[in-house]
Amino acid sequence: MSKSLKLNAFFNVVRNVLRLIFPLITFPYVSRVLMPEGIGKVNFANSIVMYFYTIASLGIGSYGIREAAKIRNDRLALAKFTKEMLSINMVSTLVSYILLAASLVFVKKFESYRILIIVNSSSIILNTIGFEWLYSALEEYGYITLRSIIFQIVSLALTFILVRNSDDVVNYALVSVISNVGSNVCNLIHARRYLDLKTKVKLEIKKHLKPIFLLFFSSIAITVFSILDTSMVGFIKDDVEVGYYTSASKIIRMIRDLFPAISTVMFARVSYYVGTKETQKIKEVTGQIFNLFYALSIPICMGFILLMKPILLLMCGSEFLPAVAVGQVMAPLVILSSISGYLSGAVLISFGREKIYMYVEVGAALLDIVLNFAFIPKYGALGAGIATLITELVMFIVFHISVKNEISGVKIKKALVQYIIGSLIMALVVYMEIKYLPLSPILQILLGAVSGALIYFVILVIMKNEFLQSSLNNLKLKIGAHK
Repeated sequence: MSKSLKLNAFFNVVRNVLRLIFPLITFPYVSRVLMPEGIGKVNFANSIVMYFYTIASLGIGSYGIREAAKIRNDRLALAKFTKEMLSINMVSTLVSYILLAASLVFVKKFESYRILIIVNSSSIILNTIGFEWLYSALEEYGYITLRSIIFQIVSLALTFILVRNSDDVVNYALVSVISNVGSNVCNLIHARRYLDLKTKVKLEIKKHLKPIFLLFFSSIAITVFSILDTSMVGFIKDDVEVGYYTSASKIIRMIRDLFPAISTVMFARVSYYVGTKETQKIKEVTGQIFNLFYALSIPICMGFILLMKPILLLMCGSEFLPAVAVGQVMAPLVILSSISGYLSGAVLISFGREKIYMYVEVGAALLDIVLNFAFIPKYGALGAGIATLITELVMFIVFHISVKNEISGVKIKKALVQYIIGSLIMALVVYMEIKYLPLSPILQILLGAVSGALIYFVILVIMKNEFLQSSLNNLKLKIGAHK
């Protein structure tokens, strides 16, 4: 990776780490105030809004990053393209709100969630006027990170001010919107540094519609797959089961979402390499990503399985203990979705293979629906977790098959075996600590994380893992150069 690419990845990881840290501060507080039922209400309402959010977004996010990355050095062309995307996006947003209004009128289930849905729906227009994809294409992750930190601090303060008792579910929904997409309002002003949206140009809308709609169908499938579990648990079971499912999945996803932070940066860079036909660089980047993702995700998965009970006790309280099994079942998502996210988002779309991407995502969504109907009625939140795990595994396999030509020559088998062996030895030690040492939940987590990390590191050193050795050598060189 070049220096700028490493810096961009660093900024994006910092942003996502902070998005992890702030929930670690607020979620234990909020879950104890709102309880499983309140958490379930907010997340069910949000899951409904996400369907309309996807309609408004179309496939503009991925398409915008890919195409804008190719013309980012041409200010006039970039301004023209941005206006075209914004025009399409405004129309889709209007359609989305019309459909949302109709659903609030005609769907009886939504009556008791109406205010929550309306509050959450503000994220739709905020996302449209923010065109976050532009800043990813420009690789302006320093600005994105700083802006996100400011709004995270604001939302943190608002959480403790506005969420004080179990009736404050609407206030919590409002804070969540501010935290997630509130910062997008800054983007219109800041965009003047890169393009002039007042410049009169002839817009060419039609040529963008086909690739956008191909990605749109993929986006629908992704949304269905991502949030259908929450919606179906709410429809088939109740708010309490939704609370169990979302608390467990939130903990898993807080860590899992650190990996897309790197994949997003790679998407813009791989798209650039595709445009310049530097296929060898794409393979080099892919090899580094595979090593990094597997080296981190496998031991993290093991840690979640072993430490899910103390994590839930610390984060949510004893009322959420039924979610332990859900979290353990979903722990492998850290491995599966991190790799799948890179292969699909950074490789398939960069090579312009939207159709395959769409087919896989649509197929996954349909499979998830079938599995949810099979498992949720009997197992509730746990059934939703099982359905998600099976679907993610199928996607992981299919995406590997789909990009085998683009990543041929990338060697990972030897390193993968080392990561698995190191993680198993680490897991055995952590299991013995939990079983035989009388520790509080927080001490179990701290001891397990620290001792596990040290043992895993030592095992990789003993096995002479090439990726670790290379990373340590690079670190030594940088320290030496700094001195």
